[in-house]
Amino acid sequence: MYAKSYRLYFSTEGYNFIKYKGHVSTPPLIKQRDRQFYYRLSTKLSDTQIHAALLLTYFFKPKAYIADVVAPNVLQDGMTFASRAENGTSTLGNELYALRKKLLPTHVDEWLYGAFLDEQRASLPTCIEGIISRELMVDLACVLLLIPQSAHEYHWSQYWEQREPTGSAFGVRPWLTRLRKADQLLNWQRPAWRQYTHKLSKMFWASYQGLSLAPRQEEPQLFA
Repeated sequence: MYAKSYRLYFSTEGYNFIKYKGHVSTPPLIKQRDRQFYYRLSTKLSDTQIHAALLLTYFFKPKAYIADVVAPNVLQDGMTFASRAENGTSTLGNELYALRKKLLPTHVDEWLYGAFLDEQRASLPTCIEGIISRELMVDLACVLLLIPQSAHEYHWSQYWEQREPTGSAFGVRPWLTRLRKADQLLNWQRPAWRQYTHKLSKMFWASYQGLSLAPRQEEPQLFA
């Protein structure tokens, strides 16, 4: 049931996972030809790890099949991602500290909004490239990108909504949609997610003292 609900949630706009708590109608397991994959998943991972593996699989590949979820590397990714929640704020805090040392103030604009190429922004900023390459973990990306910081003139999601049209299949928009859905799932899966992520986000961006996090110049829509 959850494998189908995660797939529906990430691949369509019509299914509200949070409202229905992941419940969807499914035929009896014995009638499903791919039941061997569900069995393998249930015997390899705990419930928490299964949810982590499903979230990651459908975040990166919204129309994935259950066979994709039980690939050995995905099972391992599920265990690793689930352990991040078990460690509370320590893992996120350590990664934010490492990123702060790496991400210099002069590079923040490019990281968030894309480098200038012939006076035009790149279609994908470095932060999204980091998500795609999995250097920036999904939960950490939600902390850094989705939470506005008015004191720093920072509203990353609003900027991309204004720059790219609704329903765009290219650029940042699809990743923004997936990040928001992942954030909803993480809030459902992890206790106190909203409270500690807002605190971590505020602390991280406050470390860039005196720096406005708004884009350096206004631009027309990318696909205007």
